[in-house]
Amino acid sequence: MPRTWSQAVDDWRSLDVDCLGHGSYLGVPRVDAVECTRARAPDWSVPMGSAATLCRPLKVARLIAAGRHCMATKLEE
Repeated sequence: MPRTWSQAVDDWRSLDVDCLGHGSYLGVPRVDAVECTRARAPDWSVPMGSAATLCRPLKVARLIAAGRHCMATKLEE
């Protein structure tokens, strides 16, 4: 997470979004795990091109913003 995003990170904490910083580790499913084979087993919603392929932080931020918007819309209904 870029250091310049500290304000966004603070805002996301109020939404129970944790941002991992330098030196953090996160367990992820195997690259070929694209179908739910058992309850609570992690999988990918779309296949990955290769291991260690990460998306840019801005794309994650946009995903969080879209989810926040959807949640707000549901609360208004």
